[in-house]
Amino acid sequence: MHYAEIKDQETRLFALKRRFFELQYELEDTGEYNPEIDELQKEICEVIDDLAVNGTDTLGRWHVSVENELKTLKAEKAAIDRRIKATNNTLDFIKDTITQLLAITGQEQVKGSLYSYKRTRSVTTKVDTELLESKYQADVENVLRSAEVIPDYVTVKLDAKVSLVPDEMELPDVFVVTGKDTVRFTKPRGAKE
Repeated sequence: MHYAEIKDQETRLFALKRRFFELQYELEDTGEYNPEIDELQKEICEVIDDLAVNGTDTLGRWHVSVENELKTLKAEKAAIDRRIKATNNTLDFIKDTITQLLAITGQEQVKGSLYSYKRTRSVTTKVDTELLESKYQADVENVLRSAEVIPDYVTVKLDAKVSLVPDEMELPDVFVVTGKDTVRFTKPRGAKE
């Protein structure tokens, strides 16, 4: 049984039930018994059994198939994520090795026939979320609750952005700045691999 057949059986069941109720009302009004009622009851039971057994099995197989496909896709995604992480780690290793070689040799830049590398400093600014929350979380929530802006069951999550710090202002202590020596990779124009 296919999905279309299930829908057809459902439509047929509704039509049979409607006709059955029409005959039932007719029996109550006129008192005349129509033998079609027995046939309808038998057909209704057959359709219900067919839907209950075959329809459920069909949808169950479909359900299991889709669940298995989802598991497969999640496993493929996890494998791709692992490969991306491994590739990024390899790139970092290569850059770190080249950085060490340039530092050992005292060179700032190396130009090869195909590729060039230049020493540079990578600076990363992150928010110290624990410090941010310990400094401001309680005060912010108290002010908002006392002003009845938020109910008790709503929590507030704080976030800080470097881009919102004015240029003339020194970075507040909730930001952690880290630097790392690295290299910038360039491929000369017109270079063929």
